[in-house]
This record gives sequence, C-alpha cells and structure tokens, in this order.
Amino acid sequence: MTRLYVVAALLVVFSASALPAAQSDLQRIAPDQLLKGWTLVKDTTLYGKGDGITSIYNGGYQLYTKAGVQEALRRMYGQKDRYVEVTVHRMASASAASKFLSSRYRTETAKTPPAKGFRRFTVSESGSTMAYSASGKWFLTVMTYGTTAEDKKAVAAFVTALEKRK
Repeated sequence: MTRLYVVAALLVVFSASALPAAQSDLQRIAPDQLLKGWTLVKDTTLYGKGDGITSIYNGGYQLYTKAGVQEALRRMYGQKDRYVEVTVHRMASASAASKFLSSRYRTETAKTPPAKGFRRFTVSESGSTMAYSASGKWFLTVMTYGTTAEDKKAVAAFVTALEKRK
C-alpha cells in the first residue's frame, strides 16, 4: 500500500512538472511594475493559451499558433499620455522562437535576417514603433503608438527589461 502512495505521489510530481507554464509564469516576465515611472494600465491584461490567444489577436492568430506559440500574455503600461503594449509569448522551443523572429523580420523589413547572433530588431513606421525579441523559449513584442525618439527609447528599455526577466 505504501508503494502505491509513493507511485501516486511521484505521478503527481512528474505530471505537475510537465505542465506548460501558467499565466503567472508569463506575468513574472511582465510584472505589474516592470520599469520605474511606468504603471500597468488597469484592465489591460489579456491571456490566451492555444486557440484561446484569439483574446489577444483579433485576426490571424493561426500565424502565431502555427509558429509554435503555446500561450501569450499582453499588458499595457502607461506614463502620462504615453503607452507601451507588451506581449510575452511562450513558444514550443527556443528554436521556434528564433524561427518566428526571423519570419517576423522578413515580414517587417522585406530583408533576410542577419545570420549570426540575431535575437532582436526594431521597426518604426505607420505611427508605431515595434520591437521583437527571441530570448530562449520566449518571443517578446513591445509596441508604442508613436515613432519619436522617446518612443524608440521606451521600446528599447522595455524589451531589455523583459529579456532580463525571462
């Protein structure tokens, strides 16, 4: 009977460790207070897993799930009249994150991504500035609603802070 309890306990431990990251794991990377001077905008946290990421992406969510996105968390931070939108994606693997970064680079720039050491890029056009990063199994995006030097600085600060927390 003792063996049965030991086996049951081991099954619980191993199955729990095999579970995918939970929303709280993504919030650890993008916490309520990420950068000094910026606050989380109330009621802007969205979470989705699998096909549930439709709560984050109105259309085209299949692009993300086919690329290996298993779950995602989106949060908005504000500072006076400026806003930054952060999305943390847990990918199937670090390789999937890298491949998706390269795919986004080709889509956004119409260029071939750099071959060596490529893990982040920023684009600024059409009224927004967007940073993309692959950091381990995490695919990170940061967007501001502007193209000024301050917007570019905010995007860089947020993506750097996110990469450090992964």
